[in-house]
Amino acid sequence: MAYKLPDEIEGAKKEEDVGFFESALAGVATGLWNIPKGFVSLGAELYDLVGDTDTAKDVEKWFDDVNPWDDEAEARTVGKITQALSQIAPLAVSGFALGAKAGQKISRSLARKAIAARKAGKSFSLYNTGRKIMGPVSGGVIGGGVGEAIATDEDIGTLSDIAKGTSFEPYALTMLDREDKEGRQDAYRRLKNRLKFGTEGALFNLALLGAGKGVQKLRKPSETGVKEYANTKLGRTLQKIRLGLSPQRGGTRATLEMQQTASGNIGAIEFGAGKAVKEFEEAMGGVFDPLKKYFMKLNEVDPKFIGPKVKVPTEEDVLKKVYNILRPKGKTDSLLKKEAKVRGIKRARARANLESSMSKIPTIKTELDSVTKKIADLNFKRQNNLISELEYRQSNIPNLIRKQKGLENQLKNAENITNTAKDAFKEKQGLFNFKDYQVTDELNKLLGDLNKAGIKNTNPLYKKFKDSIINFRLAVDNMSGKLLQGSSLSKEAAETIESQLGNYLNTEYKQFNKLNPLKKWQVTAETRQVSKDLLMNDKLKSFELEQVRKGIVDKNGVAVKPLKSELKYMNDTAEKQIDDFLKLKSIDEVDVKASTFKSGANEAIDRATKEEIESVALNPSVLENKVLRPWQEELAGIIKDPRYTFYSTVNKQAHLNYTLKFMNDINKSLSVGPNKAIFTKDELIASGVREADINDSLKWKFVKPETGKLSGMSPLEGKYVRAPMYDAIFDVTSNWLNQSQVGMAYRYMILAPKAMTQIAKTILSPITHVRNFISAGAFAAANGAILPSLTDLKTLAPTMLGGQGVLGQAYDLTGKRLLGTMTKADNAMYQRLRRIGVVDSQVQRGENLRLMKDVRGGETGSKVMRKLSDLSGKRLKKVYGKLEDAYVAEDDFWKIISWNLERNRYDGVLSKLGINQSNYKSILAEDSARGKYFRKMTPRTEVAGESFDGFLDEIAGNMVRNQVPNYNYVGATARALRQSPFGNFIAFPLEIMRTGNNIMTQAIDEITSGVPGLMNIGMRRLGGFGMTVGGIPVALAATFKAKNNVTDDEMEALRKFVPEWSKNSTLLPTGRDKNGYLKYIDFSYSNAYDGLTRPFRAILNNMSETEMNETSLKEALGKGMTEGFLELMEPFTSESIFTEALMDSTFRRGIGKGGRKVWSEADDPMKKIGKGVFHVAEALGPGSWKQMQRIGQAATGRTSKYGDLYNLYDELPGLAGFRSIQSNPEKALIYMTTRFNSDLKKSENLFTSPLLRGGRVSSDAIVAGYKYSESRRFANLKEMYQNIEAARTLGVSENVLRKKISRKGLSKNIINDLFRGVYTPKRPGNFFITRMNEITRDLNEKEGVDIPNPYFEALPTLNDIINKNRNLNLLTDELKIFEQPVDMATGGRVAMQEGGETNQNKEIVTQIWITEPEEIKKIFNYNFDEYYASGIWAEKMQAEAPQAPEAPKKPLPPTPQVDANAIKDPMVNTNVMQTGLTPTEQALLSPEEQSIRLRQRGLSR
Repeated sequence: MAYKLPDEIEGAKKEEDVGFFESALAGVATGLWNIPKGFVSLGAELYDLVGDTDTAKDVEKWFDDVNPWDDEAEARTVGKITQALSQIAPLAVSGFALGAKAGQKISRSLARKAIAARKAGKSFSLYNTGRKIMGPVSGGVIGGGVGEAIATDEDIGTLSDIAKGTSFEPYALTMLDREDKEGRQDAYRRLKNRLKFGTEGALFNLALLGAGKGVQKLRKPSETGVKEYANTKLGRTLQKIRLGLSPQRGGTRATLEMQQTASGNIGAIEFGAGKAVKEFEEAMGGVFDPLKKYFMKLNEVDPKFIGPKVKVPTEEDVLKKVYNILRPKGKTDSLLKKEAKVRGIKRARARANLESSMSKIPTIKTELDSVTKKIADLNFKRQNNLISELEYRQSNIPNLIRKQKGLENQLKNAENITNTAKDAFKEKQGLFNFKDYQVTDELNKLLGDLNKAGIKNTNPLYKKFKDSIINFRLAVDNMSGKLLQGSSLSKEAAETIESQLGNYLNTEYKQFNKLNPLKKWQVTAETRQVSKDLLMNDKLKSFELEQVRKGIVDKNGVAVKPLKSELKYMNDTAEKQIDDFLKLKSIDEVDVKASTFKSGANEAIDRATKEEIESVALNPSVLENKVLRPWQEELAGIIKDPRYTFYSTVNKQAHLNYTLKFMNDINKSLSVGPNKAIFTKDELIASGVREADINDSLKWKFVKPETGKLSGMSPLEGKYVRAPMYDAIFDVTSNWLNQSQVGMAYRYMILAPKAMTQIAKTILSPITHVRNFISAGAFAAANGAILPSLTDLKTLAPTMLGGQGVLGQAYDLTGKRLLGTMTKADNAMYQRLRRIGVVDSQVQRGENLRLMKDVRGGETGSKVMRKLSDLSGKRLKKVYGKLEDAYVAEDDFWKIISWNLERNRYDGVLSKLGINQSNYKSILAEDSARGKYFRKMTPRTEVAGESFDGFLDEIAGNMVRNQVPNYNYVGATARALRQSPFGNFIAFPLEIMRTGNNIMTQAIDEITSGVPGLMNIGMRRLGGFGMTVGGIPVALAATFKAKNNVTDDEMEALRKFVPEWSKNSTLLPTGRDKNGYLKYIDFSYSNAYDGLTRPFRAILNNMSETEMNETSLKEALGKGMTEGFLELMEPFTSESIFTEALMDSTFRRGIGKGGRKVWSEADDPMKKIGKGVFHVAEALGPGSWKQMQRIGQAATGRTSKYGDLYNLYDELPGLAGFRSIQSNPEKALIYMTTRFNSDLKKSENLFTSPLLRGGRVSSDAIVAGYKYSESRRFANLKEMYQNIEAARTLGVSENVLRKKISRKGLSKNIINDLFRGVYTPKRPGNFFITRMNEITRDLNEKEGVDIPNPYFEALPTLNDIINKNRNLNLLTDELKIFEQPVDMATGGRVAMQEGGETNQNKEIVTQIWITEPEEIKKIFNYNFDEYYASGIWAEKMQAEAPQAPEAPKKPLPPTPQVDANAIKDPMVNTNVMQTGLTPTEQALLSPEEQSIRLRQRGLSR
C-alpha cells in the first residue's frame, strides 16, 4: 500500500483551499496563540516532573483544539513560517532586551568591584574577566535563548534536525527528542527539549550578531582606510579577500573616487580624441578622391609630349603632408600664432605659481601643528611643575615660538595668494582657442590643391578638413598647457614643453608601438636593405672624415677609399647593429646620442620579475621626444599618420596629466588630518614608529623616487604610505601570470579559451544582445522608474508631448553612436557622461577586456595575440568592434535614462528648496543634515565644484555609478577570481550584490535624510526595488499558473525534472504538450536581479517540503540555508564554460554534469578524441548557435539528434530570452534511475569496501560502517521515491513509471519498495560474512592469536537496527540507526531479553546447527559452542521456531499449536534472501519443499 500524504488525510485542508495571505495571517494568529500556551505548558511540565503525571499533554491538546486558525496556518509554508516567527520573535526579542539590561548592570557592578579591588591592592583579574564576558550582548543572547526556550515547539524543531538519520546524529546535541513517553519521563524529555531549543536559539542569535557585523563591514567599508595587513599569511589572505570585495580595497571612498575621477577624465579625453580623428577621416574621405582625380587629369596631356609627369598622390602622401603641417621642422611654420604662444605661457606660469602656493599649505600646516604641539607640551609641563624653569629655558622655546610665528606668516601668505588667484583660475583652463591658430604656408599649399581640385573655400568639406587639422594641433597644445599649469614640473621639463608648443607630437614607431599590440610591424627585406644602405652611407661618411682628419688622402685631397677588408667590417657591423636594433622592445633602450645600447633591464624584463605590479604609474614618454637616426627610423617604421600620432599623443598626455593630478589630490587628502596615511620618514620617527615597523611592508610601503624627466614630479615620491592604502592608491595586483613558464602555460591553456568562450557567449551572440538590452532595463526600474512620479513621466515623455525626450536622447547617444551619425552636441554630451563615469562601463565587456589583457601578458603574450589577430583579418575585426560597441550601447541606453531620471528628480527637489548656482556651494559647506547628505552624494568634488550643473551631474552620476553595475567599481577579489578556471562573468553577480545593497541604502538615506522632498523619492526607490526584485517574478509566476491551470504541487514537482541550474529559478508555466507534461520559461535567465533572490528561493523551496513530509521547519531551514549558500557561491565556484567542457572530455571520461554522454563507451579511441574535441569546440561557439539551430529544426519539422521536436511558438520568444522549454519527466527518469542505481551501489560499498581491505577491524567499526552506509542508502531511496511521486504529480502513468525505472541492475525488491514508498534495510551478504571470517582467520594465524570474527559480535546490534527500521515510510519517517539498542550489545542471545539462557533455547539452536550448510559450519571450525556464542542463530530461531506464548498469570484453556511460518508476514523474516528463502532452506529443502515454503509466505501460488 502507498502511504497517504498529509494533504490526503481526512480533515486536513489542501493548499489550494487556503489563500496565501489567509495562511500567513492564520500563522501570525497561531503563533501569538502559542505564546501563552508555552508559559502554561512549561508550568504543567514542571508539575508532571514532580507528580509523575501527563498534565502537559492535556494542556497542549486543549490549546490546539481551541485554536481556530491552526488548519489554515498549517496549509501553506508561509503560514508555518509566520507562525514560527510570531511565536518565537516576541519572546526572543523581549528576552534579549531584558537580558541586555541585566548584562549591562552586572558588567557595571563587576567593573566597580574591579576598580575597588585595584585601589585596595587586591587581585582584580577575576572581576575584570567577568566584566569582559558579561555585558549587554552576552546578557541579551542569554535572555533571547530563555525567551526561545519558553516558546519551544517540536514542529518548529532545531537546526540540528538536519543531522537526523546521518552519521552526525550522535553529535547533534541540540536535536530534539520526539519519542513520546509517559509521566515524569516525558516531562523530563520536554524540559530537556526546551533547554536544547533555547541553547540553539542563543547560539544562533550570537552567530547572527557576528554575521551582521561582518556584513556591515562589507556594506560599509572603513571611512578611514585600513592601517596594516595581518601578520599571518592566512589572516592576510582572508583580509585581502574581504577588502577586495569592496572597490575601495584598503583605501577610502574618497581615494577611490579620486582614482575614478582621473580615469573618467582620461576616458572623456580619449573619446574626444577619437571623435576628432573620425571628423578628420570623414573630411579626408571627402577631399581625397577629387584631389586624386585632379592630379590624374594633369597627366592627361598630348601623348606626343615627352617630359616628367605629375605624381598622383596616394592617401599616405596626403597624410604625411598633414603630419608635417602639424609637426613642422621650423618653429616659424607652426600653426600656433607666436603672440598666442607667449600669452599662453604667461598664463600657464601664473597658474603654476598658484598651484605651488596651494601645494605648500598642507606641508606648512603639518609643520605648524607639530611646532604648536611642542610648545603646548612644554608649557603644560612647566605649569604642572613637571620640568624646572631652567629646563624650560634650555628647551629652545624662544626658537620654537619664532618658528611658529614664521610658519603662521607663511601659511597666511600662501592662503592669501590662493584666495586672491583662485577665482581667476578655478580650474586648469585650456591655454588656447581656435582663434589662436593660423594657416601656415604648407597648409595653405594643401588647401590650394583642394581649391584647384574643385573643393572651394565655400564648400563645407574645405572648412571641415582645415578645421580638423587645426583642432588636432589645438587639442595637443591644450593638453601640454595643462601640464605646464601644474606645480610638479621641473624647470627643465617646463622649458622643454614651452619651447615645443605648436610643434610637439609624440613620435611613434611601429616597432615600439604598444597602443595597439595586435598590429605587428613586419620588417621586409626591402626595408632592411634601405635601412642598411642609409647606415652604410653614414659609416662611409664617417670613414672619409676620419681619413681626411688623419691626412690619408689622394693627390686631390680626397679621402682614400676603404679597402675590401674595411668594407667587409663595415658591412658586418651594420648587419649586427640592425639585428640588435630589431631585438629592442622599447624606444627607451635606444641611446639616440650615440650608437650604443642601454645595459640596464628593460621594461618587459622588469615587469616579468616583479611579484606585484602597480597599475597606476607615471609615463614619461611625453616629456622625452626621442628622434631616431634615419636608418633607425626606416627600420623601426616611423608613423607619419596624423590620426594615429595625434590620438597617441593626446592619450599619453591625458594619462600623465591626470595621474599627476590624482597623486597631488591623494597627497593633499592623506598628508594631514586625523586620517593621515602619508608620512615622511622623519614624521614616522617623530610619531614613535620603530625602524623595524617602518621597513615592514605589511605596515608601510615606500614610494620610490622617480628618475629622469619624472624626478620631483610626484608629490608622493620618497614618502611612506600605509601598506593597504598604498595598494589601493597604486592599484597593486599580483604578477604571477608573468613570472614563470607555468603562468604562461596557464594563460594560454585556461585563460585564453575562457576569454574566448565568454566573448562568444556575449558579444558574438545576437540573442545575448537582446537579453542584455532587456535585462538592463531592470536597473532603471529597480531605482524607482517602475513607480514613476510626475517628474519621471515628464523626463521620459517625448518633446512633442511637452516632455524632455530622454528616450530619444538615449538613442542619440547609443544608436547613433553605432551608426556614426552623432552630432557635435551628442559627442559633447557623451564626453560629459564619460567623464562622470556613467557610460562605457558594461560589466561583462569590461571583464572580457581584462581577461584578454591577462592573456596578452608580457611581450610573448603580445606576439601570440598578434599572430591570432593576423589570421582574423581587418573585416572580421571591424565586425567584432561593432558588436562590442553594440553590447556597450545596450547597457549605456538605460544608464543614460537612469542618469536623467535621477538628475531631474533632484533638480526638482533642489528648486523647491531654493538651492541654485548662487548658494549650492555654501550648502555643501554646511555642517547641517542636508550639507552632510549632499557632500556624501558628490564624492567627485572636482565636477561638483565647477558649477550647479556639475553639482547635479555628479549627484546623478554618483547614483548611477553605485546603483547600476559598473565594471570600474569591481573589487580586487573579483578581478583576481576572473583568472581562476571557475565561474563565468564573476564580476557581474558581485556587482549585482553591491548595487542592490546600494539601492536599499540610498533609499533609506533619502527617507531619513531630513531633506524635504527626498522621502518620496526614497519610498518610490524602495518600492521599485522590491517590485523589480521580488514582486514582478512572483506576480508573473502566479499569473502564468492561473492562466495555464497549473497547481503549486505541479510546480514543486516540476523542479525535480528541470536542469540543475533551474531548480531554484523563477519558473513560468506556459502550457502542456500532448502528454500533459508542462512547458515553462526560466524567467531567471533574463532577470538581472535573480542572483539576489535565488538563495532565498532555495530556502523557501526546501521549507515548502515540510508540506510533503514530517521535516521540521528548522530542519528545512537548515537545508535551505545550505543550498542557498551554495547558490550564492555558485557563480564563483562552478566550472567555467570552457573548463566544464574540458573536464567532460578528459577527467569525467565523456560524461557531462547532467549525465549526458559526450561519446559512447563502444566508440574507438580516435572517435572518442574527435567527439571530445568537438565538445570543447562547441563551448567556444556563440551562445545563439543552438537557439538558431532549434528555430531551424522547428521551421522544417526536423527532430534534434536526441529525438526532440521543437515548434516555432516555443522557440521564437527565445530570441528575446524567453524560450518555452518542454519538460520531459519520462526521459529524466531514465537519467535519475541510472544515477540512483550508481549511488545506491556506492552507498552499499561504503559498508563493505573499508572493512574488507584485509586489516583487523572491530565490531564497533562494522556497526559504524553499517550505520553510515544505510543512512546514505536511505537518503538515496528517499530521493528517488520523491522523484517518483513528482513524476506521478506531473501525470506520468504507473506503467510508464515501471518501464522507466525497471533498469538493469535494480532488484525487484528495490523497485517494489520504491513503488510502495517503504524502506527495507540491506542485510550483510554471505560474501561479506565469509570474507570477514577469512580475514580474521588469516590474521589470527599471522599474529598467533585466537580473536573471534568481529562480525558476529556486531550482529545483534545490526539485527536490532534492521528490526527497528523495517518498512519505514520513505516520505515521512526517519532512520533510527543512531539510537543505542536495548540490552543487545552485551550478550546477543534472544533469551537474555527475558532473563537469560534456557535449555530449550540450546535444544532449538542445536537443531538449527545441524541444518546449517557446510560453509557456515566451516566458519566456526565445526565448533558448536563458538556458533552458539556468536548469536547468529537468533534470527533463525525467531523466524523458524514456534513462538512460545507468554506465561499466563491465571490458568487458561489449552491453546492449540499454530505454525508461525504459515501466518507470519513474509517481510518479517530478516534472513529471507532475494529468492524468498533462507540460506538453510536454499541448501537443504527439495524443490517441492521450497515451493511449499514460498506458498506459505505468500510469494508463490
